[in-house]
Amino acid sequence: MLIIRMPRWLKPLSYIGLTLLAIIYISPYLWMIMSSFRPSTEPFALGIFPHSWSLNNYARVLQDPELMSSFFNSFKVAATAATLALVLGVPAGYSFARFQFRGRDLLMSFLMVVPTFPGILLAITLFVMVVRFGMYDSHYPLIIANTLINLPFSIWNLRTVFEATSREIEESAMVEGCNRLQALIKVVLPIALPGLAATFAFVYILSWNEYLFATTFISTNEKRLITTTMASAIGQFNVDYATLIPAAILSTLPLILLFIFIQRYIIKGLAMGSTKG
Repeated sequence: MLIIRMPRWLKPLSYIGLTLLAIIYISPYLWMIMSSFRPSTEPFALGIFPHSWSLNNYARVLQDPELMSSFFNSFKVAATAATLALVLGVPAGYSFARFQFRGRDLLMSFLMVVPTFPGILLAITLFVMVVRFGMYDSHYPLIIANTLINLPFSIWNLRTVFEATSREIEESAMVEGCNRLQALIKVVLPIALPGLAATFAFVYILSWNEYLFATTFISTNEKRLITTTMASAIGQFNVDYATLIPAAILSTLPLILLFIFIQRYIIKGLAMGSTKG
């Protein structure tokens, strides 16, 4: 294998370039964090750094019952949708990885096509069904919609995860007396835990950040998700930055905590989901 060595004089330039790219990438986030401490009486266009620092914006957000309710609603919807996508994706992905049956490739191709459909088309269809079944202004259609949208990704990723696990270990468990279901639960799933964690995390993030269905199926303030509650801070003629920016920063904390909790599984799961055999 041919190895190309970088000239010694290029290494400092590469480090400088990577540092500049990192600064450019994180600068909007740094501006948001600094601006979140800016008092509401100070114009946000006055400068990059606040002239005075205050925690009043965070205190106001944390004391707002509507925002706190929105955080809880988003957590409930995202966690339930991610769990359902995982529960439904495990048997489907395992079946695609282990069994050969008629129409297998066609079904996998169909799963690739489904996510390309515009979400507004699914929203219109689901809205008619939701109103007919009396589920409008509830979290059930949000959970169903997020599960349906993210299920193809869950199945595809879990399929490659199961394909990356050894068949010999599973067959050895079946020789020892386990049936296929017991071998899946006791042997395959513990091995595939990094892939399961990575799939759950990505579906959770996609469900947490969803906006279209949250706007379509919810009308009362008590049941709104954090995405629609933050959007309400943007008016026709002005924007309530003192509420919007701290709420946006706090809304990322559950995602950060999720990644901290399962970070050791993420890279392993992505590696498993990107290889076969």
